[in-house]
Amino acid sequence: MRVTFHGHACVSVRHGGQVVVIDPGTFSDAATALRDADTVLVTHQHPDHVDAAALGAALAARPGLVVWGPEAVVAALRPSLPEGASARVVVPGDGLDLGGLEVVVGGGQHAVIHRDVPRIANVTYLVRGDGATLLHPGDSFDAPDDAALEGRRLDVLLAPVAAPWLKLAETIDFVRGLDPRVVVPIHDALLSAAGHGLVDRLLGEQRTGGTYAYRPLAPGEALDVAAGSLDGTADAAARALRDEHPEYGEVTLLEADETVPPRPEEEAADVARAETGR
Repeated sequence: MRVTFHGHACVSVRHGGQVVVIDPGTFSDAATALRDADTVLVTHQHPDHVDAAALGAALAARPGLVVWGPEAVVAALRPSLPEGASARVVVPGDGLDLGGLEVVVGGGQHAVIHRDVPRIANVTYLVRGDGATLLHPGDSFDAPDDAALEGRRLDVLLAPVAAPWLKLAETIDFVRGLDPRVVVPIHDALLSAAGHGLVDRLLGEQRTGGTYAYRPLAPGEALDVAAGSLDGTADAAARALRDEHPEYGEVTLLEADETVPPRPEEEAADVARAETGR
């Protein structure tokens, strides 16, 4: 399958004659991404993940286009949907057959922004095509379980790198915990050129100790993905590294290794993660 980055959190996945677009938001080139889409997957209702105007125009132009998302997304879109347009609700645990592409819906809630900001629904999408896998987590660090991955190593992780709800240390731990073959940084519209450089340095293999390939994509740039083909030679190295450093497989709680007291929002995030893991 071919994965094309359209800026910020938006990607399209093309496989078997199907084009699936994930999170065409206002910070991305949503119009281009939606031009030949068959299906749109939305992780949550924030405008940087769903551009209602661009999506409405695409639905009007392509009557067969189908949109999937949490109830809040569908409810917000429903009043402005063109006649005959389809928007459908997904919840964690759902599976979608998109004609050559399979999607497993996971997640549940948006990551904590601040204790005073209510959390909203956020689903994740694990996309499979001919055995190759890609994860879009939306605004979360929710990972698929082994059953969803079918015991295989994740091929591509779309890793959020800049947002009010994250610090890069969390992204690094998320990457280490999942151990994908390839990391593609997304959710980066808030970064300056200097910020991009910093992210690239910190997420680089030597800085984090990971065995993944780091593949930043410019808007419009694509990556071809086949099962196990992106970094097949790294699997043995990954196993050896995990044997030497088992801590790389553990996602550390915020501030767990620091001497300073955690901030209130970090305590809230720790509590939320602990409750999710029960």
